[in-house]
Amino acid sequence: MDVYAKNVVEFVTVGVEYCAFMERSNEKEFGTFVPVLQKLLPFLYLKAAMVNKPLSLCDNQLETFVTEVSYEKIRAQAARILGQYDEEFTGEEVVSISECLADIYQDMKDFLMNYKEGKVEVMNDATFQVVENFELFWGKRLLQALSIIHKLAYIEPDVDKV
Repeated sequence: MDVYAKNVVEFVTVGVEYCAFMERSNEKEFGTFVPVLQKLLPFLYLKAAMVNKPLSLCDNQLETFVTEVSYEKIRAQAARILGQYDEEFTGEEVVSISECLADIYQDMKDFLMNYKEGKVEVMNDATFQVVENFELFWGKRLLQALSIIHKLAYIEPDVDKV
């Protein structure tokens, strides 16, 4: 796989933007947080879906960079901003937007940090892992969060009072 293929580079670019936005979310309020996520999440989904999953090249485990503390910081910042709108019963389960966003952040940040290392085998396997996790886990979490964010952006009558 070409680790510098157009679709991979575009995915990396959007991933960097998402992670930077989440890391700066302590500066955000509801009125700016929701509209940005409403636009950023579909773009991230699209770019992830366009990356062809490579074959894994290494037997080594990739390094993880997101600790429980950094995960919780991202989750707590999002939960603070979303307040009473953080959790919603979808008819099947209670979905926490802040947990969905932190799950996405964790996979994206670990991918980006491994990709940034610059070793082709590590970049390849980081791409394999993030695409596989997208297929199995965080793609669904992104769609769950986006569904609720859509509601908050357009349907919720009291959102501007948050």
